[in-house]
This record gives sequence, C-alpha cells and structure tokens, in this order.
Amino acid sequence: METRDALISANPGAVEIGGYLGEKLDACIRNGVMAADFACYITPFRDKTDDGGEWGGEFWGKWFTSAALAYRYQSTEMHRQILDQAVEGLMSTQEADGRLSSCRQDFGYWDVWGRKYALLGMIAYYDLTGKEEVLQAAARAADHLIAIAGPGKTKLTETGLSVLEALASCSVLEPVVLLYQRSGDEKYLDFARYLVSLWSEPNRYTSKGIRLLEDALAGVAPSKISSRKGYEMMSCYEGVCELYRATGEQQYLDAAVRFGQAVREKEIMIVGSGSSAELWCDGAARQTMMLEQPMETCVTATWVKLCYQLLRLTGDPVWADEMEISLYNALLGAMLPDGNWWAYFSPLVGERIPSPLQVPLVKSSCCVVNGPRGLLTVPAWSVMSSVSGPVVNLYASGNWKYTLASGLQVLIRQETQYPEADTVTLQLEQAEAAFYTLRLRIPAWSENTRVEVNGESVPCKPGRYLEITRVWHDQDRITLVLDLRGRVVMAPGDCNHMAVMRGPVVLALDSRAAAPEKLNLWLLHDQMRWKHDEQLHVDYVVPEEPAWEAGHPLRVELTPCATKAEGVWMAFEAPFLYRPTHFFNQQARSLVLYDYASAGNAYSEENLFRVWLPQPLFMNAAFPQGAWRVLYYSSEERPQPPQAVKR
Repeated sequence: METRDALISANPGAVEIGGYLGEKLDACIRNGVMAADFACYITPFRDKTDDGGEWGGEFWGKWFTSAALAYRYQSTEMHRQILDQAVEGLMSTQEADGRLSSCRQDFGYWDVWGRKYALLGMIAYYDLTGKEEVLQAAARAADHLIAIAGPGKTKLTETGLSVLEALASCSVLEPVVLLYQRSGDEKYLDFARYLVSLWSEPNRYTSKGIRLLEDALAGVAPSKISSRKGYEMMSCYEGVCELYRATGEQQYLDAAVRFGQAVREKEIMIVGSGSSAELWCDGAARQTMMLEQPMETCVTATWVKLCYQLLRLTGDPVWADEMEISLYNALLGAMLPDGNWWAYFSPLVGERIPSPLQVPLVKSSCCVVNGPRGLLTVPAWSVMSSVSGPVVNLYASGNWKYTLASGLQVLIRQETQYPEADTVTLQLEQAEAAFYTLRLRIPAWSENTRVEVNGESVPCKPGRYLEITRVWHDQDRITLVLDLRGRVVMAPGDCNHMAVMRGPVVLALDSRAAAPEKLNLWLLHDQMRWKHDEQLHVDYVVPEEPAWEAGHPLRVELTPCATKAEGVWMAFEAPFLYRPTHFFNQQARSLVLYDYASAGNAYSEENLFRVWLPQPLFMNAAFPQGAWRVLYYSSEERPQPPQAVKR
C-alpha cells in the first residue's frame, strides 16, 4: 500500500547512538527489556488468570513491542532468539478456534485490552521477520474477536471497565487496522470502521457515546472527552492514525492532530508528560500544585508514541520538539539509572518512587514494561526519510545509514555532546556526489541558531526544518550551534512560580545541593537589574512582574558546575537574589540546579527535589516531606525496587 506518511522511520540496524543517550538506551535494553523473565508474561494466556479482574494479559504485548524496538536498534542473534522464544511461547497458548486471551470467559474487564497487546506483538514480529505463520496466528486471533464482537454481536463499547467507558477495549482499533494493512483483507478494515461507528452511538456505559472523533474535531479539552483516562484514550487515537493511513480519509488525520494539539496545550506539563492519578486533569494549568500521582509513565510513553505518529503523518517538527522534551525529562526521569526498573508516577516536587509490583504473577508493573516502548522509539525518529532526502530530528553523537532514492548510501556522522554542549557537527560520507535535500530540525526554543555548511553561513528560523538543497559531496560538514542560554518559564497563569530550562532540558533544585537555610531567594533573571542609590550607598533589586514577550523568554545565566553529585548528568549554578527587606542588605547568591532526570535519582526519602520555584523561594521550606504518600496512598511502606527482576 502506498504510504501516506510525510516522513518514514529509520530502517532496522541503521542507527548507532552514543554518548549519554546511547548509554541510557543500552541500559534499558540490556538490564531491562532483554533481561526480563518473559515466560512470566505468557502464563496469563496459558493459565487464563485474568477472570478475577487482573490485567496480566497486557504484559506480553507491551514487553514484546519494546523488545521488537530493541531488536530493530540492536539486531543481535541473542535478541532474535529471545523474540523467537517469546512468540513461540505465546502462540502455543492459542486455542483451536483462534482465541488468544488471558481470560476463560470472553469480555472480562481487561480481556480485549490483553488481546490487543498480543496482536500488536505478533504484528511487530511479522514486520521484523516476515514469518507468515505468525501473521496468520494474529489473523486467527482477530477473526475470533470479530466473530464475538462484530455487527450484531457484543458491542466493544460495552465491554471492559464501565468507568473507562470501554476506552481500553476500543483501542484494539490499532492492531486491527495494522492487520488490514499487512494482509489486505477487507474484513479487518470493515471491522475497524464498524468499531469507530460505535464510538458515536449511545451505549450502556454512556448516554452520548465516547465521541472520540466528534469531540476532537470540535476542539473539546481532553479532560472533557469520554472517560478521562489519558493512556487508554491516546491509544485509541493511535488507532485513528492507522485508520487514516489505511483509508486516506481526512477526518481521521484531522481528529488525531487536533486531539494531539489539545493534549499539548491543556495537559502536558513542563517535563513532557501529563495526568494525575492516570487521568487528564488540565495539568498544564495545575502543574505547580502538589498533584496526586502525577505523570504516569504509561501516559508519558504513549504521548511520545502519539507524537511519533503525528510526526510521521504530518512532517511537522513541533512533534519532534515535544518528543525531545519528553525524552530528556519525563522518560529518562522515570527510568531508574541502571535501566532495570521504572517509576509509576513522576512528580515535579517531592521525591522519586520506583513502581511497586502490580501483578506478582508476572513480576512487573505496567509502567516497567511500557516505559521502554516510548524510549526505544528514539532510533526510529532520530533521522527519518522524506521524498527529497534525510530529515535530522535528533542531535546526538552517533552514526546513521541512509539510502537515497537513487540507491546511493549516505552515512551521517554526528559529533556532539548536545544537549550538554551547544555545537553539533554532521559529516556526510558517500561514494559519489548527489543532489538531494537535507532537513535539519531547528527547535522552537532555539531563538538564535547558527548553521554553517563547509564554513558558509545558512540562515534558519526556530520551530521549522531548515531545508538545504544542493549537490552534496563526500566529507561535507554541517555545523549547528544551538541556543542553550538558560531561559525562564513562567507557570501558566501564575507569575509567582518560575522554572528554568536549558535547551530541551528542565532544571530542578535537588536537596543534595541545597542547604535548608532560612533564606528567601528570588530567581535573578535578565529583567531583574541591580540599582545603586548614591545617597544611601546601597545596591538593590526590586522584583517586579516580568514583561513577557512572545518568542523572547527571560534569560538566566547558567554556569556549569565543576563538581556534581554521583549519578548526576548536568549541574549548573543559577543566580538568585537574597532580599531580607526592601532595599537593604541584599546579596547575590547562587543555587545549583540539576537536570530533571538526575534530580531525585537516588530514589531516597532524603533525596528531594522541585522544578517550579515559587517567588520568593523560602529555602527552609523548599521541599515537602513524606511526599511519597501522595504517590502511593495504599502502601504502608515506601515502595522499593524489586531485587530480582532479571532472568
């Protein structure tokens, strides 16, 4: 089928990422995904353990799609053997009529949800290997679902948990359309259309229907669409994206894009995720509050995956900007430093808590198997293809193999320590000269970007792709210098809370580098200027509400720290004003800020952090105590990462 994508993902094995990001990808794969005891994930299908309301059926597919992404990136024989064994194990549980479920009875609370993930995993395996018997097993599983949930049968909008208004069941749209795309069998497209038609009909869970298309097209806020469950809702829109690919019907693309824009505007917080207690909560406006159970990692990963879909379909770099912020903050902040476990929730103030075991049978948590599904998309969108040539979305040290339409092989080498350093050098290696367009993402936050090709300056604009069309030669070099000046972000509607970003990285105050002094400190940005009174011989600053100019944020001087705590990636000194009274005895002070992913990464009750800095910041009350209870009400003891999660 002819693709409708504006940008095409990188080929398997074509990407090699180094530096800090490469280390994190490697740790996630080595210590997490490929170390998992995947046999446990097959048990719910073999023993039908989910009739009592458990959701063990989701784990195999979530884990397997992560493992498939890992194999696309690192195509080793060991990884292939793990995939082969996992698929064989799952297929051995399939019943004679094609049924593939973790429940004895059809339509248990999480029955269709688990079937969906099993289908996604088998389709991912087929895409990597081309094994027809696995595609046929997926088709038989889908056929059984159609037989019990097709027209005239049980409506999927009336299955699953009633409080979720069937969003989990409805998200099976995605693998059903993927199956149509790969098989060409119209019955899967017919079922997909039928399922979407049910969204507009009243049902026994909701008198108006879940209305995912109508409400998205009308610009309804995500917290007002159907049930507010963010993860499952976005999963449905991933299916809508695939339905657009299959049909070309504009309403599907428009609905997905408008929903994505609404989530970005209303729900996504400064570090690139959203939700409170797993629900949409108007989080963008409420993010300075002590939210209960903020930013579920499943929401983070699925937001990244939805942005990846929208980037592929539209070619709009805003979605790459969003993924980059989520990557360096919410995603890496949720992964434990060695990559073997993940947090369930990630606060903007308080402390980090590892996810507890949710389903002991599978020895895991939903977020532990889902986080890698977001992180391991990185190689696929880092450098993509367009009809005119390569598109560079991610700046990181490494090598990218690219094939032009003519068949000519191009190797793109990136040398950089970005986002620690501001300079990125790309060098092209190719056997002969060729005419094509190279596109470079210029982040929206990079107000002043310098680009040179072989020493010649090229103008560019933030928030767009810079398109350079020319005859490219072997050893041509492109240099970017991105604008990594510290910038001040004011909380939406609240000038009394400020945060600091440097490039895509959010900075945070960490208790390891902040003494609990009885000081009131103001962030000293570039609109707060010292004045001198000749009569009294005093220097002072009077804080005022800053004048914010669109496209020109306030700036704050950041100085890299010579030393930093163990396990901290970035640390900067930022200037603050100590103001004990109106005009007298004022002093310039400095505080050390860490990158968000490093802040609180000791996962200790003593290691506290905060992103939003109230103005003034009272240092002796900067960090709330016992904040882990806001993340886990039901636990009597502070959760600890399990000691044995590896095979």
